Amino acid sequence: MATSASRTIKSAHRVLEILEYFDQDRRVATVMEMSRTLNYPQSSTSELLRCLTRLGYLHYNRVRRTYSPTARVALLGAWVKPSLFRGGPVLSAIDEIAKMTGETVLLSTSSNYVLQHLHVIHGNNEHALDAHAGDQLSILHSTQGRLLLSSYRNEGIRSAVHRLNAEETDLSRHVRVAELLSEFAVLREKGWSIDQNPDGVGCVAVLLPFGRNMDRLTVSVIAQPSVIAERGQEILDLLLSRKSSIAALHQEEEGVEQDNSNVVKMPETIKIASYRRHFA
Repeated sequence: MATSASRTIKSAHRVLEILEYFDQDRRVATVMEMSRTLNYPQSSTSELLRCLTRLGYLHYNRVRRTYSPTARVALLGAWVKPSLFRGGPVLSAIDEIAKMTGETVLLSTSSNYVLQHLHVIHGNNEHALDAHAGDQLSILHSTQGRLLLSSYRNEGIRSAVHRLNAEETDLSRHVRVAELLSEFAVLREKGWSIDQNPDGVGCVAVLLPFGRNMDRLTVSVIAQPSVIAERGQEILDLLLSRKSSIAALHQEEEGVEQDNSNVVKMPETIKIASYRRHFA
């Protein structure tokens, strides 16, 4: 029988996925649509949506029987680095990159041993790859994850790798620490990575400047490997130019000269839970 704590965790997880559903689809939705998409019981979905409506986070259209986010949702978290995110360069840069490349652009971070996409703009060409806000990937086996992990100090990297190797049942996915640290020394110096992945997902990723009270972030473009082979340098130049404008704002806001290496101690929040843990 589920405990009260586990039920609370499941409800919290579902509330966040409902909000991310609207961020992804950007349209109104019915209870049935969300229930089917998120694979939730219809009764539970209805209850959560009514609760969010009462709290002022959703608007309910009684005629069409649809839900949509209110302005309260739009303002959540707007106080976090407002010069960067509320009308600032990060999200506007992502929109611009997607428009100029025609490919899917991701804003990603790392937490609890996983890479997670925070914001996704889908490409407008017919071969653009699919991704969604909230998607999670292995931090060791994704281009963006390895780039983020490389920005931490070696002792934190060793700890993370040993933990992940111990939890990985597929021996072919185990990583040698010494080899990884050699690779990360190069990534740390560059701050970017181009990967033509044989599984069909190519990626160009750039580590964004690091500021106080702000998560480590990457901006990346994912596309067919053939696109990355042909346009990888062009896409990288575009990402780096947008990174420079963000770095300039960081320098002005933080009042210190930007440190391109940005090697920091791994925060405790990245070292606490298995990436297999899922409360849904």
